[in-house]
Amino acid sequence: MAAKAKEHQIELIRIIACFLVIMAHSQIVVMNGINMDYGRLAISTAIADDVPLFLLVTGFLFFGRVKSSEDIAPTFSYKIKSFFTNIYIPTILYILISIFFRHYNSTATSLANADWNYLVRFIFRLAPGDHLWYICTYMSFVFFFPMFAFVCQDTPEKNKLRRTLLLISLTASVIADIQYFFRWLMLDIDRFLWGYCTILLILGYELSLFIKKWNGSKFKLALYGIAIYLIGFSIKFGLQIYMFHAYNEINNRFRWLQCTPCFVTAIGLFILVYAIGTAVRKESVGSRLINFFGSCTFAIYLFHFLVIIQTGSWRQVLFTKFSGCNSFATVVGYYAIYATAVFFTTFVIAYIFKLFTDNTVKRLLGPKPNSQR
Repeated sequence: MAAKAKEHQIELIRIIACFLVIMAHSQIVVMNGINMDYGRLAISTAIADDVPLFLLVTGFLFFGRVKSSEDIAPTFSYKIKSFFTNIYIPTILYILISIFFRHYNSTATSLANADWNYLVRFIFRLAPGDHLWYICTYMSFVFFFPMFAFVCQDTPEKNKLRRTLLLISLTASVIADIQYFFRWLMLDIDRFLWGYCTILLILGYELSLFIKKWNGSKFKLALYGIAIYLIGFSIKFGLQIYMFHAYNEINNRFRWLQCTPCFVTAIGLFILVYAIGTAVRKESVGSRLINFFGSCTFAIYLFHFLVIIQTGSWRQVLFTKFSGCNSFATVVGYYAIYATAVFFTTFVIAYIFKLFTDNTVKRLLGPKPNSQR
């Protein structure tokens, strides 16, 4: 799995997910005055697959060491150490850097007045209140790993059990969407362990089995991805327009993670990007570049929000330069330029941060386990 974690196809998916996360945190409102701008809505709908892609990648890699139930206990121990060294310690360091950075950019004079509650919320409440919620979700996956790993094994009995649970969860998701659509009392499946994030985790594992057994052409795989994605996108796009005209709801659930069509678009996009990555030869310059940038995606995920905050005025200038993003072409131009600028700016910070944390953790705890986020 150390080699699998470095597959450039997976690293390419992480890079695309990073771009979508950056775009999500610099979004243009979908309303243009009193009217809904369909160009902005289309891009906003596409952006919503940011974290779902990360969750699918997590599921794709998460259970690679488990071949039988005997592997669960040693792998669980490995997962705990891997999470602590690869994710938890770097996240704590990021939070401290963020607290000091924001403090010295504020008018507060005493360091005691800095936002230390940010650190407290993350450590003791698992509720940082910003993009770090995903780290807390990943922590819960590690905590419940033995239970997940019990059903995520490629045997006839476990496949039947897992897919039965998955079918029940997906049915509950469809029911929740129908209830939301008709404005009935809503079933909230996120109240249960197999909520939306867990469903995406398990779907990621199912994708790992699908990809492993795929014997068709890369072109056909890409076509499948495009078809699946367009079906899901059309449903999400149409439902949002309906909810706006029927109920005047602008930010409704059909754009976000918590809806059934999101599973469809995320899977379609995953398959499409994986197929594109497969077209790049291993050990080529292209694959090495993808792996190079992909190795820093976690640190980019940590720091991108600080860069977005610091470039807020330039973002407004860019929005004005593109005539207020009143057409689909200008919306695409705005997102493409801004997301690219933030990505590469954050990459420089992330690369330095990664070198520092890798060396620090290595000195304190020995070599880091290979990350399988």
